[in-house]
Amino acid sequence: MKERKTLWMRYVDFERVKDILHLIYQSDGKLRAGVLEQLSVEKGILVKKENGSPFSHSALYHYRKVMEGLCLVEARQKFYFVSKEERVKELIRLTNFKQEMSSEAKEVLRELIINNSDCRKFFFDVFMEEDNYTLEDFRKEGKHVIVETKSLRESLEEERAQSEKTEKRGGIQDKKQAGIVIIKNLSSGRELELKTQDEIHAIYWGIRLWSLELGITDEFLTSFKEGRIIYPVYPCFSDKDLMRVLLTKIKEDQSPSEWVLLHIPTLIKEIALTQRIPVDEIKKFIHKLRRLKPGYVMLIPSSTMFIEIKTPFKMQDKIILKSYLNQEGVGYISHLRVNKRILEEIQL
Repeated sequence: MKERKTLWMRYVDFERVKDILHLIYQSDGKLRAGVLEQLSVEKGILVKKENGSPFSHSALYHYRKVMEGLCLVEARQKFYFVSKEERVKELIRLTNFKQEMSSEAKEVLRELIINNSDCRKFFFDVFMEEDNYTLEDFRKEGKHVIVETKSLRESLEEERAQSEKTEKRGGIQDKKQAGIVIIKNLSSGRELELKTQDEIHAIYWGIRLWSLELGITDEFLTSFKEGRIIYPVYPCFSDKDLMRVLLTKIKEDQSPSEWVLLHIPTLIKEIALTQRIPVDEIKKFIHKLRRLKPGYVMLIPSSTMFIEIKTPFKMQDKIILKSYLNQEGVGYISHLRVNKRILEEIQL
């Protein structure tokens, strides 16, 4: 058998994957690749939402290969069969064609992904100190990783040297194109270096986005030089966990002022990495606290331009804004001002 030289992982919508899985299940062993692709288009699965036109041939191909790679299906003598693996059977049982997956079904899918040997080797292992782990182990014990580019690593000194020159010109440098992608665990020293376009598409734009969209990991960027941070998410948390961290921060403040000023990206980073809570849930909590205690909590906006000039890469502008609150009619919120008297109001 000829060895496959390219990685099979690519970005896919797992709701579409689930629907294709049901097509194969309904005609187990009767569909060839071409017929399966045609049927997926006819059933409105692999078509563009905006105009209903079919996906490109390469996209259709990658959907099949992802399903094969995750062992959801197998091709025997050019016909597709549903896997006999028990978790795949459970995924089918828990889902319905053209209906959104339940939380239980998504949990099965998470397990299938994180237990896949290629997904572990090319992404999840870098978070862990040991190679033998479960999804629960990953959530509880996985360390955060830093994403940077080789061009960033090699040019930080040059960037600092150029900063004064840029200021004298009175302008901001043009946005740069990122180079080789490096995913590094600073705790264990494990590192992935994605050198080829195939590796970048498969891992950075493939597995990483699967993990993000399925809630296995979350990510944020607070500064360009530090890099994008990806961390395991633990799904069991409550507002009390978030409130406990916030109240601790307030108690630690030794200033004579009755107000404590908190930088929101820094607060999000601390909560995310210590409590393993998704960024959006942290932001929801802050908005909720503002509504419940308006006299004790104030939101302070920041200029979007000021935030964006912290990164010279276009793709990073969007992710860095994720670390700020976005209030309708106001814009991006950079700081949270909390009155210390809130300690008397809230008892945990």
